[in-house]
Amino acid sequence: MTGGATYDVLAVTGDPEVAEVGVLRFRGDDRLRVETVDGLAPPLSRDAKWIVNVSTQFGCPVGCPFCDAGGPFAGNLAADEMLAQVRWALGRHPGAAGRCAKLKVHFARMGEPSLNDAVPDAVAALPATTGAPGGWACVATVAPRGRERWFERLQAAKEAAFPGRFQLQFSVQSTDPEARRRLIPVPHWGLDDIAERGRGFLAMGDRRVVLNFALARDVPFDWRVVAARFDPAAFAVKLTPLNPTERGAALGFRTRLRGGDDDAIGREVAALRAAGFDVVVSVGDEREDRVGSNCGQAVRRTAGWAGQQA
Repeated sequence: MTGGATYDVLAVTGDPEVAEVGVLRFRGDDRLRVETVDGLAPPLSRDAKWIVNVSTQFGCPVGCPFCDAGGPFAGNLAADEMLAQVRWALGRHPGAAGRCAKLKVHFARMGEPSLNDAVPDAVAALPATTGAPGGWACVATVAPRGRERWFERLQAAKEAAFPGRFQLQFSVQSTDPEARRRLIPVPHWGLDDIAERGRGFLAMGDRRVVLNFALARDVPFDWRVVAARFDPAAFAVKLTPLNPTERGAALGFRTRLRGGDDDAIGREVAALRAAGFDVVVSVGDEREDRVGSNCGQAVRRTAGWAGQQA
């Protein structure tokens, strides 16, 4: 392959009409396996929208109880190892990057991006890596405490490389502080911190910062808390299902979206929109669940993962 970091492709699974997940091994070390997603946004074609999800860490030290990416943790990827995942996806579709109206590289697979100091460097180098006129970048984070300098570096990278074509997403999950401590088991910013720092992240012409809630049953979500703390001019709200994972199922987590609670969610969405918020209800394609393309699942299926956890 061309480029810097080299890797082995251990497996590719999924559905080419929705998403395919590559399990890549770096440095010839079985502990250093990651998932990279080459995905679409049905019914849109690849020329209209193409999504590449990259991993930032080998495993994840956060350990959210509904995510399969936890378990063994072997450190951070280098910037070029993140970019190598992008090159892998682009190499599967020669010439497509130049035709794509919106090529979105999402730092949101295995790992917590803000715990890897190389992520802002990878964001800065993305335009040269993809050569895509429709290139976008997105970073999703649980906002761990103590990483303020990292967010400053990310802000500088996005303003230089992706002015107006960058999205920061906070994985908030609940409006209740105690529930958030359970769902995000590392010290993290509270809602007021996210409101202040997220607003300061924006520059003129930027897309709104996204507050993502993967709605789970018996996990509080109160639209009034969102409306009281966040400025709809600076923040959008994204509601998603809680994706089925082995760990989440073992701990009894169940989704609200696609879980029979759609009428109540609809009322909450209407209230948020009446308060001025842009609200996206992102249910996705159920084929993604059927092929097991949720975070951590592909790596778990590859040989050796069970042994690493022992």
